[in-house]
Amino acid sequence: MTGPSTEYRDRARRLADHAATSADHEVLDPRFDPEPAYWPRLRADAGLYADWSWEAMTAQAWAARTPQYVTVFHGDDGPCGVVWAAWVGPPTRRHRFARTTRGGRVGGLDVRSPNNASAAGWWFADGAAQRLVTDYAPAIRGTLGTGARLLLARQLGDADAAAVRAPLRIVRATEPISVLDTAGFESVEQWRSGLRASRRRSLEQIRRAVADDPRLEVRVGSMADADPGEVAALLRYNAEKHHDVPIVPLPMFTGYLEALLRRPDVIGVRYTDPVSGALRALALVFDHPEWPVMRSWSVLPLHRGGRRNVYFDMYVQGVRFAVTSGKRGLVLGKKMVDLKHTLGARTVSQHAALVPLR
Repeated sequence: MTGPSTEYRDRARRLADHAATSADHEVLDPRFDPEPAYWPRLRADAGLYADWSWEAMTAQAWAARTPQYVTVFHGDDGPCGVVWAAWVGPPTRRHRFARTTRGGRVGGLDVRSPNNASAAGWWFADGAAQRLVTDYAPAIRGTLGTGARLLLARQLGDADAAAVRAPLRIVRATEPISVLDTAGFESVEQWRSGLRASRRRSLEQIRRAVADDPRLEVRVGSMADADPGEVAALLRYNAEKHHDVPIVPLPMFTGYLEALLRRPDVIGVRYTDPVSGALRALALVFDHPEWPVMRSWSVLPLHRGGRRNVYFDMYVQGVRFAVTSGKRGLVLGKKMVDLKHTLGARTVSQHAALVPLR
């Protein structure tokens, strides 16, 4: 791509004009707008994960099905709120990608984290979820127009779901997330000692098998030296297993991973061939001062060099990382709730709220 077309530049200018006339907020499109100078401070204040890095959001936005908008609210002391949302409107199909036009004629906003189903897609300094209705809804409609008819907010906790009040709203429970508290542990052994006997035995057997396998090396740390293409190919094995939703999520593209993996707040639990260095299994962890997220996992099929039970060892490595780095705990994500419960995890309720916009 040699540069933005006239259509791109005109669209970016329209967004800039809107921001200039709305001193308390601005609506940004990562495809066209450069990273604001205040963005690192906002990310730190809000505790936003690696998927909120501007470079990663830009790469994802160019490969997304629909336009994606970042709305930032400003107060006297600087940014005091941010909301990420994707425009959703007909037609929706698996191989559709975002047009260069702003939103569409009629549709809605899907408020969620850019690439993390375990975290909310919004933050306000005062923690008031109701601002999604009172502040965000009129702000985004001022940019996208009255064709924005619905607001869907995901990853709402019990209190946030109750706080989002609006006429005709619909709130439904969604799949919960699993959270493993680690602040009370001084070692992996102490965590493991609190598990039921059968799980302790199986984890010890897996630990010995992994340690004794000469064809397997475990590495935990930065992913800056990883090959994004190899990581993308590996992650797609796991992505292909999940077709239990109406619109299957797009895989992580190489360009997005290239931006993501070089970030210092992305940690990898890698299982590699010690001779060739080839990846056999991988977990990606979005680091955080208190609550890292176990974001992605995948393992090669057995006939391609994969190995049984490293999935369980991955959680042991995650707990070790959390304990040794002084985290409050690990967010283990969705699915496999019963299995994660045997590892000492608790579940946290999640809700989605659908709010008509008028």
